Amino acid sequence: MPEPIVVVLLPLTPLWTGDAGQRGSRIRETGLLGSLRWWYEAIVRGLGRYACDPSDPSSGPCVYDENKSLASICLACQLFGCTGYGRRFRLVVESNGDAGNPVTVKSKQSQTYFESLNDRTKHRGWRIPPNVAGPFTLFVHPMRPGALDDFASAAIYHTLRFIERYGALGAKTSHGQGVMKITDWSTLAALMETDAWIGAVGVRPAKAGSNPQPAPNLSDFIGATVTLDAAATSKDNWWQAIPLTGLERFSFGTDPSWIASAPALRAQLRGWLRNNANFPGFNGDLRTERHSRMGTIQAPVGPKSSDIFVTHLYKAGDQWCMRIFAFVAKNGSAVALAVRAFLADPAALKPEIRAGLGAIPVEVATFPTDVRGLLTGEGEKEV
Repeated sequence: MPEPIVVVLLPLTPLWTGDAGQRGSRIRETGLLGSLRWWYEAIVRGLGRYACDPSDPSSGPCVYDENKSLASICLACQLFGCTGYGRRFRLVVESNGDAGNPVTVKSKQSQTYFESLNDRTKHRGWRIPPNVAGPFTLFVHPMRPGALDDFASAAIYHTLRFIERYGALGAKTSHGQGVMKITDWSTLAALMETDAWIGAVGVRPAKAGSNPQPAPNLSDFIGATVTLDAAATSKDNWWQAIPLTGLERFSFGTDPSWIASAPALRAQLRGWLRNNANFPGFNGDLRTERHSRMGTIQAPVGPKSSDIFVTHLYKAGDQWCMRIFAFVAKNGSAVALAVRAFLADPAALKPEIRAGLGAIPVEVATFPTDVRGLLTGEGEKEV
Protein backbone atom coordinates (compact mmCIF):
# COMPACT_ATOMS: atom_id res chain seq x y z
CA MET A 1 0.00 0.00 0.00
CA PRO A 2 1.17 3.60 -0.57
CA GLU A 3 2.82 5.40 2.34
CA PRO A 4 0.42 7.63 4.32
CA ILE A 5 0.56 11.39 4.53
CA VAL A 6 1.38 12.30 8.15
CA VAL A 7 0.37 15.53 9.90
CA VAL A 8 0.80 16.45 13.59
CA LEU A 9 -1.76 18.82 15.14
CA LEU A 10 -1.75 20.64 18.48
CA PRO A 11 -5.19 21.61 19.87
CA LEU A 12 -5.28 25.15 21.30
CA THR A 13 -8.84 24.85 22.59
CA PRO A 14 -10.70 21.58 23.33
CA LEU A 15 -11.21 19.49 20.22
CA TRP A 16 -14.61 17.81 20.29
CA THR A 17 -15.65 14.91 18.12
CA GLY A 18 -17.90 13.26 20.74
CA ASP A 19 -19.76 9.99 20.51
CA ALA A 20 -23.29 8.67 20.91
CA GLY A 21 -23.05 9.17 24.66
CA GLN A 22 -21.80 12.77 24.37
CA ARG A 23 -18.43 11.80 25.83
CA GLY A 24 -15.07 13.06 24.64
CA SER A 25 -13.04 10.00 25.54
CA ARG A 26 -11.00 10.18 22.33
CA ILE A 27 -10.65 12.00 19.04
CA ARG A 28 -12.82 10.20 16.50
CA GLU A 29 -11.91 9.95 12.82
CA THR A 30 -15.53 10.31 11.72
CA GLY A 31 -15.85 13.68 13.45
CA LEU A 32 -12.71 14.99 11.77
CA LEU A 33 -13.76 13.70 8.35
CA GLY A 34 -17.12 15.43 8.61
CA SER A 35 -15.46 18.70 9.60
CA LEU A 36 -12.85 18.52 6.85
CA ARG A 37 -15.52 17.88 4.23
CA TRP A 38 -17.70 20.74 5.55
CA TRP A 39 -14.82 23.22 5.22
CA TYR A 40 -13.74 21.85 1.83
CA GLU A 41 -17.30 22.27 0.51
CA ALA A 42 -17.20 25.92 1.64
CA ILE A 43 -13.88 26.46 -0.15
CA VAL A 44 -15.13 24.82 -3.36
CA ARG A 45 -18.27 26.98 -3.38
CA GLY A 46 -16.22 30.08 -2.64
CA LEU A 47 -14.09 29.36 -5.70
CA GLY A 48 -17.18 29.31 -7.90
CA ARG A 49 -17.71 25.55 -8.21
CA TYR A 50 -20.62 23.40 -7.13
CA ALA A 51 -20.48 21.32 -3.93
CA CYS A 52 -23.43 19.20 -2.83
CA ASP A 53 -24.67 19.11 0.76
CA PRO A 54 -25.11 15.45 1.77
CA SER A 55 -27.21 16.49 4.77
CA ASP A 56 -29.70 18.52 2.71
CA PRO A 57 -32.76 16.35 1.91
CA SER A 58 -33.83 18.70 -0.90
CA SER A 59 -30.60 18.37 -2.91
CA GLY A 60 -28.91 15.33 -1.39
CA PRO A 61 -25.46 13.92 -2.14
CA CYS A 62 -24.04 13.20 -5.57
CA VAL A 63 -24.40 9.78 -7.20
CA TYR A 64 -21.59 8.61 -9.45
CA ASP A 65 -22.53 7.86 -13.08
CA GLU A 66 -19.99 5.72 -14.95
CA ASN A 67 -21.07 7.20 -18.27
CA LYS A 68 -20.37 10.76 -17.13
CA SER A 69 -17.40 9.84 -14.92
CA LEU A 70 -16.14 12.70 -12.69
CA ALA A 71 -18.50 15.16 -14.37
CA SER A 72 -21.33 13.43 -12.46
CA ILE A 73 -20.08 14.30 -8.97
CA CYS A 74 -18.89 17.47 -7.26
CA LEU A 75 -15.30 18.15 -6.21
CA ALA A 76 -16.10 17.40 -2.58
CA CYS A 77 -17.47 13.96 -3.45
CA GLN A 78 -14.44 13.31 -5.65
CA LEU A 79 -12.28 13.57 -2.52
CA PHE A 80 -14.59 12.35 0.26
CA GLY A 81 -16.69 9.89 -1.69
CA CYS A 82 -20.38 9.35 -2.45
CA THR A 83 -22.69 6.62 -3.72
CA GLY A 84 -20.78 4.71 -6.38
CA TYR A 85 -17.46 6.47 -5.78
CA GLY A 86 -15.26 5.67 -2.78
CA ARG A 87 -13.38 8.11 -0.62
CA ARG A 88 -9.82 8.68 -1.85
CA PHE A 89 -8.24 8.09 1.56
CA ARG A 90 -8.63 6.49 4.96
CA LEU A 91 -8.03 8.64 8.05
CA VAL A 92 -6.38 7.23 11.18
CA VAL A 93 -5.80 9.22 14.37
CA GLU A 94 -3.21 8.59 17.05
CA SER A 95 -4.10 10.86 19.96
CA ASN A 96 -2.76 11.80 23.36
CA GLY A 97 -5.42 12.54 25.96
CA ASP A 98 -9.03 13.55 25.47
CA ALA A 99 -11.45 16.45 25.84
CA GLY A 100 -13.21 14.94 28.85
CA ASN A 101 -16.90 15.03 29.71
CA PRO A 102 -18.41 18.51 29.18
CA VAL A 103 -19.25 20.73 32.13
CA THR A 104 -21.82 23.53 32.26
CA VAL A 105 -20.89 27.20 32.08
CA LYS A 106 -23.45 30.00 32.27
CA SER A 107 -23.33 33.62 31.19
CA LYS A 108 -24.12 36.17 33.86
CA GLN A 109 -25.51 38.46 31.16
CA SER A 110 -27.89 35.76 29.90
CA GLN A 111 -28.98 34.96 33.44
CA THR A 112 -29.82 38.62 34.01
CA TYR A 113 -31.73 38.77 30.72
CA PHE A 114 -33.89 35.74 31.50
CA GLU A 115 -34.48 36.97 35.06
CA SER A 116 -35.89 40.15 33.49
CA LEU A 117 -38.36 37.90 31.66
CA ASN A 118 -39.16 36.07 34.94
CA ASP A 119 -37.95 32.82 33.39
CA ARG A 120 -34.62 31.55 34.70
CA THR A 121 -35.24 28.09 33.32
CA LYS A 122 -34.53 29.10 29.70
CA HIS A 123 -30.85 29.71 30.34
CA ARG A 124 -29.48 26.20 30.33
CA GLY A 125 -25.89 27.33 29.77
CA TRP A 126 -23.21 25.86 27.55
CA ARG A 127 -21.60 22.44 27.85
CA ILE A 128 -17.83 22.79 27.40
CA PRO A 129 -15.18 20.04 27.42
CA PRO A 130 -12.74 20.67 30.29
CA ASN A 131 -9.51 19.46 28.68
CA VAL A 132 -7.22 20.38 25.82
CA ALA A 133 -5.66 17.15 24.59
CA GLY A 134 -2.01 16.84 23.69
CA PRO A 135 -0.72 16.74 20.10
CA PHE A 136 -2.23 14.12 17.86
CA THR A 137 -1.22 12.65 14.53
CA LEU A 138 -3.31 12.27 11.40
CA PHE A 139 -2.39 9.46 9.04
CA VAL A 140 -3.95 10.00 5.63
CA HIS A 141 -3.76 6.63 3.87
CA PRO A 142 -4.45 6.63 0.10
CA MET A 143 -7.00 3.90 -0.58
CA ARG A 144 -4.92 2.63 -3.50
CA PRO A 145 -1.90 3.73 -5.55
CA GLY A 146 -2.72 6.99 -7.32
CA ALA A 147 -5.87 7.62 -5.26
CA LEU A 148 -4.42 10.89 -3.96
CA ASP A 149 -2.92 12.83 -6.86
CA ASP A 150 -1.22 16.20 -6.43
CA PHE A 151 -4.54 18.05 -6.70
CA ALA A 152 -6.25 15.94 -4.04
CA SER A 153 -3.27 16.12 -1.66
CA ALA A 154 -3.13 19.89 -2.15
CA ALA A 155 -6.87 20.07 -1.43
CA ILE A 156 -6.27 18.45 1.98
CA TYR A 157 -3.32 20.76 2.62
CA HIS A 158 -5.15 23.99 1.74
CA THR A 159 -8.22 22.94 3.74
CA LEU A 160 -6.17 22.22 6.86
CA ARG A 161 -4.15 25.39 6.34
CA PHE A 162 -7.29 27.51 6.15
CA ILE A 163 -8.75 25.90 9.28
CA GLU A 164 -5.48 26.53 11.12
CA ARG A 165 -5.46 30.23 10.18
CA TYR A 166 -9.12 31.20 10.42
CA GLY A 167 -11.43 28.35 11.39
CA ALA A 168 -11.82 25.47 13.82
CA LEU A 169 -11.85 21.69 13.49
CA GLY A 170 -14.34 19.12 14.74
CA ALA A 171 -17.80 19.64 16.24
CA LYS A 172 -19.26 22.40 18.44
CA THR A 173 -16.93 24.91 16.78
CA SER A 174 -19.47 27.73 17.06
CA HIS A 175 -19.23 27.34 20.85
CA GLY A 176 -15.46 27.67 21.09
CA GLN A 177 -13.99 24.25 20.36
CA GLY A 178 -11.49 23.20 17.70
CA VAL A 179 -8.78 25.85 17.35
CA MET A 180 -5.59 24.03 16.42
CA LYS A 181 -2.05 24.53 15.19
CA ILE A 182 -0.21 22.18 12.86
CA THR A 183 3.26 21.55 14.26
CA ASP A 184 4.52 19.14 11.61
CA TRP A 185 3.31 19.03 8.02
CA SER A 186 5.74 16.20 7.27
CA THR A 187 4.95 14.85 3.80
CA LEU A 188 1.93 17.13 3.25
CA ALA A 189 3.97 20.01 1.91
CA ALA A 190 1.93 21.92 -0.64
CA LEU A 191 2.38 20.05 -3.89
CA MET A 192 0.60 22.90 -5.68
CA GLU A 193 1.03 26.57 -4.77
CA THR A 194 -2.18 28.30 -3.80
CA ASP A 195 -2.72 30.13 -7.09
CA ALA A 196 -1.96 27.00 -9.13
CA TRP A 197 -4.39 24.97 -7.02
CA ILE A 198 -7.11 27.64 -7.29
CA GLY A 199 -6.65 27.58 -11.05
CA ALA A 200 -6.94 23.80 -11.08
CA VAL A 201 -10.19 23.97 -9.09
CA GLY A 202 -11.65 26.12 -11.84
CA VAL A 203 -10.98 23.62 -14.66
CA ARG A 204 -11.27 20.27 -12.88
CA PRO A 205 -14.01 18.06 -14.40
CA ALA A 206 -16.89 18.01 -11.91
CA LYS A 207 -20.63 18.28 -11.59
CA ALA A 208 -22.06 21.74 -12.22
CA GLY A 209 -25.14 23.29 -10.70
CA SER A 210 -26.52 25.88 -8.32
CA ASN A 211 -25.13 25.53 -4.83
CA PRO A 212 -27.55 24.56 -2.06
CA GLN A 213 -28.95 27.40 0.03
CA PRO A 214 -28.16 28.01 2.77
CA ALA A 215 -24.77 26.33 2.80
CA PRO A 216 -21.34 27.58 3.90
CA ASN A 217 -19.59 29.46 1.10
CA LEU A 218 -16.16 31.01 1.55
CA SER A 219 -17.21 34.07 -0.43
CA ASP A 220 -19.60 34.83 2.48
CA PHE A 221 -16.96 34.21 5.16
CA ILE A 222 -16.05 37.12 7.43
CA GLY A 223 -14.27 37.38 10.77
CA ALA A 224 -11.51 38.70 12.94
CA THR A 225 -8.72 37.69 15.29
CA VAL A 226 -8.94 39.31 18.72
CA THR A 227 -5.82 39.91 20.81
CA LEU A 228 -6.07 40.73 24.52
CA ASP A 229 -4.07 43.48 26.18
CA ALA A 230 -0.79 42.00 27.49
CA ALA A 231 -0.78 44.12 30.64
CA ALA A 232 -4.27 42.99 31.57
CA THR A 233 -3.49 39.30 31.04
CA SER A 234 -0.25 39.50 33.04
CA LYS A 235 -2.20 39.84 36.29
CA ASP A 236 -2.92 36.81 38.43
CA ASN A 237 -6.25 35.13 37.68
CA TRP A 238 -7.13 37.83 35.13
CA TRP A 239 -9.74 35.56 33.53
CA GLN A 240 -11.93 35.79 36.62
CA ALA A 241 -13.15 39.13 35.22
CA ILE A 242 -14.97 37.26 32.43
CA PRO A 243 -18.70 37.29 33.38
CA LEU A 244 -19.31 33.55 33.51
CA THR A 245 -20.30 31.15 36.27
CA GLY A 246 -18.80 27.69 36.35
CA LEU A 247 -15.18 28.54 35.45
CA GLU A 248 -14.12 27.27 38.86
CA ARG A 249 -14.87 23.76 37.56
CA PHE A 250 -11.95 23.97 35.13
CA SER A 251 -8.38 23.23 36.20
CA PHE A 252 -6.70 26.17 34.51
CA GLY A 253 -3.90 26.37 37.09
CA THR A 254 -1.59 29.38 37.40
CA ASP A 255 -0.34 29.32 33.81
CA PRO A 256 -3.25 28.27 31.56
CA SER A 257 -3.04 27.81 27.79
CA TRP A 258 -6.76 28.40 27.19
CA ILE A 259 -9.82 29.82 28.95
CA ALA A 260 -13.43 28.69 28.46
CA SER A 261 -14.64 32.14 27.40
CA ALA A 262 -16.80 31.70 24.28
CA PRO A 263 -20.18 31.76 26.09
CA ALA A 264 -19.50 35.25 27.46
CA LEU A 265 -18.97 36.75 24.04
CA ARG A 266 -21.80 34.77 22.44
CA ALA A 267 -24.12 36.25 25.08
CA GLN A 268 -22.81 39.73 24.28
CA LEU A 269 -23.43 39.20 20.57
CA ARG A 270 -26.97 38.00 21.24
CA GLY A 271 -27.47 41.23 23.19
CA TRP A 272 -26.21 43.23 20.20
CA LEU A 273 -28.68 41.38 17.99
CA ARG A 274 -31.54 42.26 20.36
CA ASN A 275 -30.87 46.00 20.00
CA ASN A 276 -33.16 47.50 17.37
CA ALA A 277 -30.90 50.55 17.14
CA ASN A 278 -28.32 48.39 15.36
CA PHE A 279 -30.76 47.76 12.50
CA PRO A 280 -32.28 51.07 11.40
CA GLY A 281 -35.04 50.63 8.87
CA PHE A 282 -35.59 46.96 9.69
CA ASN A 283 -39.23 46.30 10.53
CA GLY A 284 -39.24 42.50 10.62
CA ASP A 285 -39.05 39.99 13.45
CA LEU A 286 -35.66 40.61 15.07
CA ARG A 287 -36.08 37.61 17.36
CA THR A 288 -36.30 35.29 14.35
CA GLU A 289 -33.27 36.95 12.78
CA ARG A 290 -31.31 36.60 16.02
CA HIS A 291 -32.12 32.91 16.29
CA SER A 292 -31.20 32.44 12.66
CA ARG A 293 -27.76 34.02 13.17
CA MET A 294 -26.89 32.54 16.57
CA GLY A 295 -28.65 29.18 16.28
CA THR A 296 -31.62 27.76 18.16
CA ILE A 297 -33.50 24.56 18.87
CA GLN A 298 -36.82 26.44 18.95
CA ALA A 299 -39.38 26.42 16.15
CA PRO A 300 -40.06 27.94 13.69
CA VAL A 301 -36.38 28.70 13.02
CA GLY A 302 -34.82 25.68 14.66
CA PRO A 303 -33.31 23.37 15.05
CA LYS A 304 -30.61 25.43 13.34
CA SER A 305 -26.89 25.71 13.94
CA SER A 306 -25.20 29.06 14.47
CA ASP A 307 -23.94 31.16 11.56
CA ILE A 308 -21.61 32.99 13.96
CA PHE A 309 -18.65 31.19 15.56
CA VAL A 310 -16.76 32.34 18.66
CA THR A 311 -13.68 30.51 19.89
CA HIS A 312 -12.45 30.26 23.43
CA LEU A 313 -9.42 32.27 24.41
CA TYR A 314 -6.16 30.52 23.59
CA LYS A 315 -2.51 31.37 24.04
CA ALA A 316 -0.44 31.91 20.89
CA GLY A 317 3.14 32.49 22.03
CA ASP A 318 2.94 35.22 24.64
CA GLN A 319 -0.39 36.60 23.42
CA TRP A 320 -3.94 35.70 24.34
CA CYS A 321 -6.20 35.46 21.29
CA MET A 322 -9.63 34.41 20.12
CA ARG A 323 -11.51 34.35 16.83
CA ILE A 324 -14.94 35.47 15.72
CA PHE A 325 -16.06 34.33 12.29
CA ALA A 326 -19.28 33.82 10.40
CA PHE A 327 -20.93 32.79 7.18
CA VAL A 328 -23.32 35.64 6.36
CA ALA A 329 -24.63 36.11 2.82
CA LYS A 330 -23.56 39.28 1.04
CA ASN A 331 -27.00 39.50 -0.56
CA GLY A 332 -28.93 38.65 2.60
CA SER A 333 -31.48 40.55 4.66
CA ALA A 334 -30.97 43.97 6.20
CA VAL A 335 -29.95 42.22 9.41
CA ALA A 336 -27.44 40.06 7.54
CA LEU A 337 -25.88 43.14 5.94
CA ALA A 338 -25.70 44.87 9.32
CA VAL A 339 -24.01 41.80 10.85
CA ARG A 340 -21.47 41.74 8.01
CA ALA A 341 -20.72 45.44 8.48
CA PHE A 342 -20.36 44.93 12.23
CA LEU A 343 -17.94 42.00 11.91
CA ALA A 344 -15.85 43.92 9.37
CA ASP A 345 -15.48 47.01 11.58
CA PRO A 346 -12.84 46.80 14.36
CA ALA A 347 -14.10 50.06 15.87
CA ALA A 348 -17.56 48.53 16.30
CA LEU A 349 -16.31 45.14 17.45
CA LYS A 350 -13.84 46.30 20.11
CA PRO A 351 -16.31 47.77 22.64
CA GLU A 352 -18.65 44.77 22.33
CA ILE A 353 -15.83 42.27 22.79
CA ARG A 354 -14.39 44.24 25.69
CA ALA A 355 -17.79 44.34 27.39
CA GLY A 356 -18.30 40.63 26.77
CA LEU A 357 -14.95 39.76 28.35
CA GLY A 358 -15.48 41.83 31.49
CA ALA A 359 -13.76 45.06 30.36
CA ILE A 360 -10.45 43.46 29.30
CA PRO A 361 -8.92 45.73 26.59
CA VAL A 362 -8.57 44.13 23.15
CA GLU A 363 -7.27 44.74 19.65
CA VAL A 364 -9.04 43.44 16.55
CA ALA A 365 -7.57 42.42 13.19
CA THR A 366 -10.14 41.49 10.55
CA PHE A 367 -9.66 38.58 8.16
CA PRO A 368 -9.06 39.08 4.43
CA THR A 369 -12.34 39.65 2.62
CA ASP A 370 -11.51 37.85 -0.64
CA VAL A 371 -11.30 34.09 -1.12
CA ARG A 372 -7.74 34.14 -2.46
CA GLY A 373 -6.56 36.15 0.55
CA LEU A 374 -8.24 33.67 2.88
CA LEU A 375 -6.48 30.76 1.19
CA THR A 376 -3.04 32.40 1.04
CA GLY A 377 -3.19 34.11 4.44
CA GLU A 378 -1.49 37.15 2.98
CA GLY A 379 -1.22 39.95 5.49
CA GLU A 380 -2.16 37.75 8.45
CA LYS A 381 0.01 36.68 11.36
CA GLU A 382 0.53 33.00 12.04
CA VAL A 383 -1.53 31.38 14.79
